[in-house]
Amino acid sequence: MGGLFNENNFLSIALNKIGDIVISNLLFILCSIPLVTIGPSLTALHHCTLRMAKGNHIGTIRTFFRAFKENFKQSIIVWLGSVVIFAVLFTNINFLKNMDTSFSRILMYMSIIIFIFVFIMNLYIYPVIAAFQGNLKTLLRNAFIFAGSHLFKTLIMLIVWAFPLFITFWDTQLQPLYVFCWFFFLFSALAYVNSSMLYKIFKPYLGDDDEEDGEKFYNDTDTAYLP
Repeated sequence: MGGLFNENNFLSIALNKIGDIVISNLLFILCSIPLVTIGPSLTALHHCTLRMAKGNHIGTIRTFFRAFKENFKQSIIVWLGSVVIFAVLFTNINFLKNMDTSFSRILMYMSIIIFIFVFIMNLYIYPVIAAFQGNLKTLLRNAFIFAGSHLFKTLIMLIVWAFPLFITFWDTQLQPLYVFCWFFFLFSALAYVNSSMLYKIFKPYLGDDDEEDGEKFYNDTDTAYLP
């Protein structure tokens, strides 16, 4: 029985991970209530899930709020900018799909491609902000480099988020169940799945595991601070 409750056995690790996923998900929901703070909440969520992917399960609540506070400004700028771009593109797509001309269809397809590109950038930029220090321009550039240089993983990450979102809005009969899942664990679980891939991508630039600050990122001023 002693081995069953050992903190290093599979069951204890799994239960700790499930607990971290639920806690970080609830914190994400709580801190996203004002809506304008969804960006900082996404960064804090990914900071927690990247730590989970690394194997660090200590102090999820403290870690979340520290990351939320330290990355607030950059994350909220990215989030508000993304909301404006998404709103413009969504309006443009809805307008163009009602126009039956070849040129309007070309413009609509271009808008859809840009929409997907911005969505992909949002999949990367919040984890990048969570894991690396630097000015926003450099972090955006690095997110673009990561996304472009790991296209297969980028596609998987896109499906990981897009498919559950599509099912949630498409299957209206089971929407209450989906809302329950999103509320308690799904945001964090999806972030963790992607963070498991992202941590492997980021790891060469994070420096030694025992150091708080890693090596410089792309020969710039960015340093890792993922403890």
